[in-house]
Amino acid sequence: MKTYKFTILLILISISSCKNKIELDKKYCSNNENSATKIAEKEWLKIYGKEIYKQTPFIVKLKNDTIWVVEGTLPENSDGGVPYAEINAKTCEILKITHGK
Repeated sequence: MKTYKFTILLILISISSCKNKIELDKKYCSNNENSATKIAEKEWLKIYGKEIYKQTPFIVKLKNDTIWVVEGTLPENSDGGVPYAEINAKTCEILKITHGK
């Protein structure tokens, strides 16, 4: 019986530790374009690597006064996608991270 409980406990711990959670660095959390860019860039680097720097400059816009939208750019007449992020302007929570193709 103890082995059964221990096995269940290990399974639950494994499941809870596998969640893909984005931890925010609070030093970047101030409500401005520069902070939004730093948050997006940090997460993009983790996911997509240094290739994101081929899609600069990064453009930042405030959508509905609540969401920072940060996205890369492509050189004129080139194919491909760019990194894209949406960040809550009040909490600095990352709402969406993608990369077009």
